[in-house]
Parts: sequence; structure tokens; C-alpha cells
Amino acid sequence: MNSKKSTELIRITDEVRRAVQMTGLKNGIVNVFTLHTTTGITINEDDVRLEEDIARFMVKLVPEDDSYAHHRFFRKDGRMAVNAYSHIRASLLGANVTMPLQDGALVLGSRQNIYLVDLDGPQARGLVVQVIGE
Repeated sequence: MNSKKSTELIRITDEVRRAVQMTGLKNGIVNVFTLHTTTGITINEDDVRLEEDIARFMVKLVPEDDSYAHHRFFRKDGRMAVNAYSHIRASLLGANVTMPLQDGALVLGSRQNIYLVDLDGPQARGLVVQVIGE
């Protein structure tokens, strides 16, 4: 999936549901894991205004213009690292969420949605959905 903004909450519940259905498993647990150190995964209320609030709060909590030790030149690959704030924000959210699977369906509250939170976009991002059960 592709993010469109520097800080963006992307609804991924439908994608996770499709991945779970493909397994044919009915009961167990589902783990959703991000493959990137500048993204997080969270579950929260499915509300556009709250998505905006969370993105704005992350920017306010960990500002981009602070002095970070991570901001330096990497000789190994010839790139500048100037995104320490994205790594810190992602650490606050975590890289995965786990939820129950019951009768072939994710167990989520009526207002809950699973989000991939890109904190260093826009970029292409990948996820792993692992289902353990029977």
C-alpha cells in the first residue's frame, strides 16, 4: 500500500479481513506486523476527525525540527538520515497488533478499525498478516 502524506493513518481492516479469509482458518489469533521502522500499527475508533487528531498529536509530541543524534550521513549507503522523529513516533505506537479470530471473523469492537500509521511518507509500505489457529 502507498501513503500519500508525511504522517497518515491508513485504514487496513478490510485488507486484513481478506488476508484472514484466504487462510480458511476459523478460530485463533491474527497478528498484523509492519515491515518498516517508521510506521506503526494501531487499533482505534473509525473516525476521520480522530485520524487527523492522532496525526497532529504525533507531530506535536515529537517535532521534526528538534536536534536528533540520528540525523547524520551514512557512508555505507551514501544517504542522509534525517527522520529520527519518524522512528521515535513509530516506537510510541508499536510495530504490531494482535486480535482474536472467532468463527472466521476478526473480533473487533463496532467502532474499531486497524490502522497502518505512516510517519515518514509518502512511501510504499508492506505488512505481514499472520493467522494462527484452526
